[in-house]
Amino acid sequence: MRVLAVAATIAIVVAACGGFNPDPEVIARGERLYAASCVRCHGGPTGGQISDIPPRHNAQGHTWHHGDCLLADIVLDGLPPRQGATGNEVMPAFRGKLTDAEIEAILTYVTTWWTDEQRASQAQVTATQCAAG
Repeated sequence: MRVLAVAATIAIVVAACGGFNPDPEVIARGERLYAASCVRCHGGPTGGQISDIPPRHNAQGHTWHHGDCLLADIVLDGLPPRQGATGNEVMPAFRGKLTDAEIEAILTYVTTWWTDEQRASQAQVTATQCAAG
């Protein structure tokens, strides 16, 4: 989680400075990992809407409303089934399957789909939610 805390701090500083220039190698790694572990349920950079279950991670979704620490926890520990779930809405746990660096790469890749305003908002949410982490 230390890696995610550092990444969150960097994201906040970058957002505050008005620039978004993630490492292209991290993005490429995140894209490969997302394709292998996430896209089947969450979809890609386009389509979907904020109410989709499982949620889209793109600009039409709501992932950007949550801080990096919460997102990492969800990836690591999964989520219990929602009321009325039919089976495909269950978020599995990736603890022991993905490293902190891999989760950071996935989140960095997903962040490339958001608008500048969404990235700035998410950086503020991260600062608030993850400050104690």
